Amino acid sequence: MRFALFSLLLPATVSIGISAEILDYKKEVLGIMKKNCWDCHSSENEVKGNVDLDPGNLADQIGAYNIIRPGNPAESGFVERLKLDVTHADFMPRKASPLAKREIEAIEAWISAGAIIDAEKMTPDEEKRAAEAKPAAADMKSGEGTGDYLRWTNAAGKVIEARAVSLGADSVKLLLRSGKAYEVKFQDLSPESVEQAKKLDVP
Repeated sequence: MRFALFSLLLPATVSIGISAEILDYKKEVLGIMKKNCWDCHSSENEVKGNVDLDPGNLADQIGAYNIIRPGNPAESGFVERLKLDVTHADFMPRKASPLAKREIEAIEAWISAGAIIDAEKMTPDEEKRAAEAKPAAADMKSGEGTGDYLRWTNAAGKVIEARAVSLGADSVKLLLRSGKAYEVKFQDLSPESVEQAKKLDVP
């Protein structure tokens, strides 16, 4: 099915074809985990501290009182450890370099959107979390780059507020405050918004 991100702001005769999707672990976060955390926290290698980040076992780490708290990255112990000073005893990844700012922001956005593991195979609990997810930036401080919700204008001059989470060769993925993510083709954006996308520090 095709969706129009700006549809509520555009005349019925104007459309912008983009695909709606929910941010999920397998697409948005797994690569970050494999790069930074896999040696110590995966069933493929070793599971330290009972923290297994393998998609098949990750559900054990997600919940209102677990280290990943859906809709609430600010109180998720997993994120807290990533942001500690490297000299702190609880800093993660231990004995490794800190994650890049954009990588932490991607994890925060995923948690804000409900911490869904696989959007194509959601459990009833995940469907409920996705529907009730807080705005993705509710608990994030305003800052530069991908942490900001920016104004985006389409080719017809209509404007929305969204946050860029990834950049492709000819498109940008925008995250709405509802937690929904959309892939928008450059051809459907104004030249100014295209330039804005290309200047952002996103994966």
